[in-house]
Amino acid sequence: MHSGLCLRVLILAALTVPIRAAQPAQETFTLTVPDGPTSTLSGSSVSLLCQVSPLINAEPLEVRWYRSSNFHSPALLYKDHKIQEASVDPRYRGRVSLTGGLERGNVSLTLERVTVEDRGEYVCQVTSEQWYEKASVFLTVNVTGSEPVLSVAKARGGGGQVNVICSSDGWSPQPTLTWRNKEGTEIRNGREVLNTSDPQGLVSVSSWLLCAPSDSDWLACTVSLSEEVKREGRILPHIYTAPTAVPGVSKEAFIVTLVLLILSLVIICALCSVILCKRRGSMWSSFKKSRNRSDQTELGQRPADQTELGQGPAGKCFILISR
Repeated sequence: MHSGLCLRVLILAALTVPIRAAQPAQETFTLTVPDGPTSTLSGSSVSLLCQVSPLINAEPLEVRWYRSSNFHSPALLYKDHKIQEASVDPRYRGRVSLTGGLERGNVSLTLERVTVEDRGEYVCQVTSEQWYEKASVFLTVNVTGSEPVLSVAKARGGGGQVNVICSSDGWSPQPTLTWRNKEGTEIRNGREVLNTSDPQGLVSVSSWLLCAPSDSDWLACTVSLSEEVKREGRILPHIYTAPTAVPGVSKEAFIVTLVLLILSLVIICALCSVILCKRRGSMWSSFKKSRNRSDQTELGQRPADQTELGQGPAGKCFILISR
């Protein structure tokens, strides 16, 4: 009987040892986050990944997402099995959630309607009663700038060269500007690039390229954040350096020809004015003649009237009409 009781005690001890040995392993954990930055477009949604390892149920734990310098006003705070609204940064209210699955140890943060101000470092901190761990995730917000505007200016010193200027603004982060010729070959020599930022952190980029118009039929200026996010403009530099006079014609001959052309236009306009005035005069004379004829016709229809032509004092002529 004693041997049977001892055997039962040994069996129970063998069953409970693995459980007690495994329990301390769950009291500590680590966090797994992406190695590089997480990128997204302005106005879209993004998930900042954070995974508890080993895979344990994170529902009883506290999850805090905050900016690197704003611990007490986090973007999201999960505690006591629910998301806490108090003391949360108002800029993130209604735009953040935990959608990874806490029961599987996924404490990733989903951020909606991303703006340029959302970029930067975010800290994922998970806390239990015995342990806590934190890790950082970097968010970059890509903003596509304006179409490149290209123009041409004469280079100092002449020599047939010109400055081709390319500018574009409203980018985030800082873009890459590339010049290419018609063959698609990148042009690196003779170019300068300048980047400036506005108060919102958006970058404007400008570049000057010194070239001879005969080197290429056209030039392309490409401003890009990646192969998928880019804008391009093209220009024909030789159009802006075309000669102003016809080859083989001297400057004096060109001026004389221009003056003669202007005089010819003036004479033609004067002749047209004279012809128009004559036509108006003939039309007025015809109108007066027809009017006089109608008046005479009215006088001829009055038989009782007698008309006499006399000469008054001072040799003035007068008409006597009697009935």
